[in-house]
Formats: sequence, structure tokens, C-alpha cells
Amino acid sequence: MELTIFKALAAFALSFGLIKLLKPVSRKIGLVDKPDERKHHESAVPLIGGLVIYLTLLILGMLFVANSTALIAYYISAGMLTLVGVFDDRFNISVRLRILATFIAAGIMMYFAGTIFTNLGNMFGLGDVVMPIWLAVPFTLIAAFGIVNCMNMIDGIDGLSSGIAIIAVASILITLDFTTRLKAPIIVFIAAILAFQVFNLQLSSRLHKVFMGDAGSMMIGFTLIMMICYCTQATATRGPRFEAVTGLYFLGLPLIDMVSTVLRRMKKGKNPFKPDRTHAHHIFMLAGFSPRQTLVIMLCIAALINGMGILLNELQAPAWLQFGLFILLFVFYFQGIQHGFKLSHLLQKVHGERVAS
Repeated sequence: MELTIFKALAAFALSFGLIKLLKPVSRKIGLVDKPDERKHHESAVPLIGGLVIYLTLLILGMLFVANSTALIAYYISAGMLTLVGVFDDRFNISVRLRILATFIAAGIMMYFAGTIFTNLGNMFGLGDVVMPIWLAVPFTLIAAFGIVNCMNMIDGIDGLSSGIAIIAVASILITLDFTTRLKAPIIVFIAAILAFQVFNLQLSSRLHKVFMGDAGSMMIGFTLIMMICYCTQATATRGPRFEAVTGLYFLGLPLIDMVSTVLRRMKKGKNPFKPDRTHAHHIFMLAGFSPRQTLVIMLCIAALINGMGILLNELQAPAWLQFGLFILLFVFYFQGIQHGFKLSHLLQKVHGERVAS
């Protein structure tokens, strides 16, 4: 217990210190997020959160975690994605290059760590869905890209994507009864993100804001999908720790929100991947909630979805039931957001007419 607390404190302190150290550097090299028509912050904000979290994982992981081929593969692949994200934050590189980097990173994990989705469990009630290697490889690549992208898309207000990541990895740790080789990396991961949150949410007036950046959303999304793959797929030495479908709940809010947003844009004939302000958190703010209130609401929703996954796993619910409930959850969310979007616009219209009169 004392060692776990020490690791957490060390990770928090290192992450905090790296942010203080790298902030002036980021401004000198132009690694900042500047305000525009979609970004309403008042001045340029350093984009170093993702880089700091990765460096904390790498440094303390090398010190406190027993290194293995799989872990070294993760450090290399996640480091590559973080670096690509940093270049994207600074120079705005092409989408194709980001996709290629995600595929290469996932390929490294598949080849060297054996982290590949081959068995999705009995999700349709007709027996386990076991994929041959020629199908498992592209499925894993698409899954990695999808989760990296959904974490990027939901990163719209301070503290949201990082808060969701904390809830997700904590849910994995709870589901595994705190008995897993991932315990130390998860503790370090959570503590590093918490240090970032102190700056990102400006919990002290003396601290200047920093952002996660694409480096952070790419690295965190990749970390989450690789953890879930590791925990849900059997290997020669161990069996799966929980159902692959259960992993959907741990990625629930960003995954459901991304699919809902893409479908809503396609329904309106818009580019499904062109940024706009139609995510759930934008709708809450349109309805009159402050950014901090919206953050609390969104994190509560994420915690409820994750809690459902933990409960279903604890009750040993069959995979087909978990999948069916997840689809119902998606339908409920999609319809709720549709009606919420219309209602928020109606409230804005009524408010505008009152002000005008």
C-alpha cells in the first residue's frame, strides 16, 4: 500500500514538474493553441499535457514496472503517436499521416506484444465470434483508429477527455480486482493526468492553463484500446480477464458520442469528420450550463456507463446481453441528444426574443 501511494505521489510530482519546466519551452517553439472562431480561450495556451503524461509514464514505468517485450512495445508505439501528435499540434499535419501513425503503432503492438482482437465473445448469442488473423488484423487497426479518433473528438472542454480517461482506467482496475500487472502503470497514469488537470482546470489562480493537445488525445485513446485488448484476449499463458463487450462500456461515452455525432452530421448531409459544435457537451452549454457544470454532467454520464460495465461483469452477464444493453444505451443517448439539441435551440430563441423585447 505504501509503495502504491509513493508511486502515485511520484507520478503526480513528476508530471507537475514537467509541466512547469516545459511551459516556457512550448511558447518559444510555438507549441501553443491559439484562439479562433471555434476556440474561445483568450490567449495562446501551451499544448504539452499529452507529452508530459507520456514522459511520466515512460520515466516512472522504467523505474517501477518490470519491463517486458509488451511494455517496451507500448513505450515505442505510444511514444511515436505522442510525437506525431506534437507535430500535429505545432504544424497541423495531414489526417492521412495521423491515420498511418496509428496503424503503425497498432501494428507494433500486434507484432511484438500480441495485442490483437481475435475473440469478441458470444456477443450475438450464437457462439464466440472468433476472427481469423486476416480479419483480426484490420479489425484491430480500425478499433485503434476509432478510439484514438473518438478521444480526439470529445476533447472539447477543459478536463473532459482526461477525466474520461481516469474513469476508464479506474474501471478497468476495479474490474480486475486491483490484481493485475497493469496496476502500477494505471496508478502512474491516473496520477500524471491528475497533475495535468490541476493546470487544465486552473484549480489554483497561480497556475496558468495548459491543454492536452492531439498528442494527448492520440496517446490516451491508444493506451485505452490497448489495455482493453490486453485484458479481453486470451494468450498462451493466461485467459481473458473480462469480456470484450465489457470494454465497450469503459469506452462508452466517447464512443457513443462519436458515433452519434457522425450519424447526425451524415443525416444533415455534412462531412462526418469536419469539426463543429454539435457534441453533447456543446448542447449542454447551449442549454445554459457553464463549462464547469457541463464537465461534471458529462463525467457523471461517463461514470454511470462505466459503472454499468463493472456491474454487468460482476454479475457475470452473458456477452450477448451486455451487447444488447449497450445498443439500447446508444439508441437512448442518440435520441436524447437529438431532442436536447432541438430544445437548446428553442430555449436560445425564446431567450433572444425576451432580450429583444
